[in-house]
Amino acid sequence: MDGKITRGLILLTYKGKALLMNKSNSSIDREKHPWCFIGGVKGEAESFENAMKRRVETETGIAIKEVELISESCYHARLTDDDVNRIKREENQLLDFFTIKDIRKLFLSNTTAQFVSKHSELI
Repeated sequence: MDGKITRGLILLTYKGKALLMNKSNSSIDREKHPWCFIGGVKGEAESFENAMKRRVETETGIAIKEVELISESCYHARLTDDDVNRIKREENQLLDFFTIKDIRKLFLSNTTAQFVSKHSELI
């Protein structure tokens, strides 16, 4: 690796809540899998903004239009009523909206916990 950051996370907000995702292999192991913001790796010739748009569409079915850079590899987008009505969940995938108070009670991935500690004012 050349030391360049290739992974990012995006905070999706809607009416004072943030969308988090949890994936599990079965209903009995949900406790093992942390809640997280949507994220992923960018392609070599792809911008982070386009990578985040692609990941959101892959994970939720939502085609977001605007992505805002918050800090290095951290992005934000606001969802509309139409976006929320278009959310599609895959099997073994939970998507839910949480207030910042609720998020602080969840078992979060390390990267999501770091994002929340730096940018909780956006929620």
